[in-house]
Amino acid sequence: MNRLWAVWMIVLVSLVLGLPANAQDDVIGSSDDEVTLKVARFGVGGAARLGDWVGIQVNLIDNGSSPRDIILRFAVRDADGDETQFDRVITASPGQQLSYWLYGWLPFRDSGDGYEVRAYEGIDTTADGQHEIGYRAGKMLGRTVVRSQTIFPSIALLGVIGARQGGLDQYSVMVKQRPWMPLGHELTLTPSGLTVRSLPDRWQGLSAFDTLVWTEPNLDRSDPNRLTPEQARAIRNWIAHGGHLVVVLPSSGDPWFGSAHPLRTMMPEIKLPSRREGVDLDEYRSLLTESVNMPLPKNASVYRFEPLDDAGPEEAMPILNGPDGECVVIRRLYGAGAVTVVGLDLTHGDLRRLGLPDVESIWHRVLGKRGKVVRADQMTETMTGDTSNRPIRLFDSGIAASIAKTGRAVQGVLFGLGVFAVYWIVAGPGGFFLLKSRGKLHHAWMAFIGCIVVFTALSWIGATALRPKSTNISHTTLLQQVDGQPIARARTWMSIMLPSYGTSLVSLEAPDTGADGFGDGFAEGRLLTPWASPATSGGLTDGYPDNTGYRVEARDPAGFRVPTRATVKDFLADWIGEEQQSWASIAPVSEVGDLSDAALTLTGTVIEGKIRHQLPAAMTDVRVIVVSRQNRLLPPGGELGRNPIARASVYAPVFAGDEWLPGIDLDLNTITTTKRIGENRQVVRDSFFSTAVRKGEDFSGVDLSPAAPLVDRLIMNQMLSQFDPPRYGLQNDPVGDRVARRTQTHGWDMGRWFTQPCVIVIGAIEIQPKDAMVDAMPVPVYINGKRVKASGTTIVTWVYPLAPNPPTSFGIVDQTDQETP
Repeated sequence: MNRLWAVWMIVLVSLVLGLPANAQDDVIGSSDDEVTLKVARFGVGGAARLGDWVGIQVNLIDNGSSPRDIILRFAVRDADGDETQFDRVITASPGQQLSYWLYGWLPFRDSGDGYEVRAYEGIDTTADGQHEIGYRAGKMLGRTVVRSQTIFPSIALLGVIGARQGGLDQYSVMVKQRPWMPLGHELTLTPSGLTVRSLPDRWQGLSAFDTLVWTEPNLDRSDPNRLTPEQARAIRNWIAHGGHLVVVLPSSGDPWFGSAHPLRTMMPEIKLPSRREGVDLDEYRSLLTESVNMPLPKNASVYRFEPLDDAGPEEAMPILNGPDGECVVIRRLYGAGAVTVVGLDLTHGDLRRLGLPDVESIWHRVLGKRGKVVRADQMTETMTGDTSNRPIRLFDSGIAASIAKTGRAVQGVLFGLGVFAVYWIVAGPGGFFLLKSRGKLHHAWMAFIGCIVVFTALSWIGATALRPKSTNISHTTLLQQVDGQPIARARTWMSIMLPSYGTSLVSLEAPDTGADGFGDGFAEGRLLTPWASPATSGGLTDGYPDNTGYRVEARDPAGFRVPTRATVKDFLADWIGEEQQSWASIAPVSEVGDLSDAALTLTGTVIEGKIRHQLPAAMTDVRVIVVSRQNRLLPPGGELGRNPIARASVYAPVFAGDEWLPGIDLDLNTITTTKRIGENRQVVRDSFFSTAVRKGEDFSGVDLSPAAPLVDRLIMNQMLSQFDPPRYGLQNDPVGDRVARRTQTHGWDMGRWFTQPCVIVIGAIEIQPKDAMVDAMPVPVYINGKRVKASGTTIVTWVYPLAPNPPTSFGIVDQTDQETP
């Protein structure tokens, strides 16, 4: 463990010293290669996180004499030691430098040998119908090894399109290269300087980023009008899969609402933004700084937003208002993600020179983050000592164990041990004494041969009887659906028993359908990859003696053939699509006889309305989170500090039998009222965000607090951004100096929803192996064209956006300000 920790520290130090940076190539082969390869970017913005998808921009020059098809290949070893070949087929023109994006999934561990990209002759095989991709690799034409910095799996990423960060770089401050926030939990790195040319053409190239902030749209290098259709599609798909695009309008010119760029149709449905010029930003001090006397620019531009008269409630949602009540931050929901537009010029030159804005004042309230952020020069010696060594609590560990198929394997091992023990007794001392007692030692060899025959037959019969005969799936899945949006998204870790020898086709697409999307094209890009847990070597061992390679279409990896050896293989899938009928999620319900559309409403902190689910089994571990609004803006000089940005209460309803059955109504008024306490109401409230911290799995070996079960940790993990910051020096405190972390569930935090009123319902659906069925998981998986039985756990998250209610300024008091948060 100590050696592994040292390796991670070296990787992280290299990252900090070099990010952003282009990839470094060591060209292998000779100058006579028919194709010259150069990796221009290993990860968008030079950010490649271990245990995640990576986009690789490859520059290629074909030194041949005529156009030809070439296969670009990024190859990594999977947990079985087989080579996963992420391929892309391109057509090269002689003598011309061409640039292409290639995609692949990085294991959680870096071998240190670099990553190899190869070019092969592409041989068309569509006529023989033996290859799904349509091409097979001929002779190798060239290769290169990229030795690039990779990012520690527990670090979050926020990309900045433009050279000006608008204060976001404050989220990247570390102490002694420790990969966590000094006064918070999850560290966020902010690669900046991204340009339109550096953006990928598929969404998996962006999947490592939780957020993209576009700060300089007026320059040619970052003008949204220069996006190609494929780049725009990648951004749309990334947002639909849960990404958050934040646009900061420039001080002059407006390419976002004043032109028909490729992303225009997903922007908030508002009237043409109204720009005020010559504004004294002291009016907006509460949104820019916690300082009471810091001089602010007096000649800035501010945009005001007003929804269109016919805009839907989810198409234009005010998030923050200025002092006179005008909206300056507005949002549109899109799938599981959102597009947020900021009307304050956060990259103003005078603000940059002052080191503003403070992230707690504006970015916490836009992104949904928590924790005091300090700059390196603000760290005291005591703070440095406190934050350097913190007990690590992991919240998404244990997924591999939850899907492992150990029952049949244990039976096989016990059977083998039993047969061997009996064989040793019969063929050894037991048989010897039996023959000796009967005076027939001269038949020892015949008896020995007989034992061999009998026990060989017994072993063969037992192995045949115990060998799995059916394909089945064990899974752990995260499922999320936003009310009013036409799609749901899911991430599933699954272990698939493939009982045959040879190859099997594993796919997220139904037979005879393309892997390029679904329905009306609202979103696409389902991703499937072989998976190895952080605790597994990730292909750094030899694996099976018959290791082989298998191909994955790098740009559309929704399905591929894998080698099978009558054993299990683990996969990771990111899925998006219309909810299956058997997985109809939670929805509001009307009273009997009420013909109006069912809806939930908020009065103070009480929710009026009922909800019901039609999921395939009862929900357990149900939590209801009510975010009534953001907390009031602070007066000049006020500090957010450890305080949360939102007024949020967490409720744990108590059901008969401890489970919420399908078709049973849940009255949210009864759950959230502060005037009644019934048998079906239990309040966790604010303590949830402090007591949760100590319930992660101990990774440091020094914290004796017991970890919560995996289901509870995966529920808590979705609100990790809202956990109470550390309280250094306090003994027996639920937070203390602990640091909460995750490595496998980036992009699934609910922090953004704490910036606007909403209801969040989270619970678990568990289907045991004895109850396995085809509809036991929300992600349709096809093995050789057929659905198979599955069992496992699904964490269901449903979000209901409430009417917008931006926080009031410090000088304004309204009725909700009098409510107890």
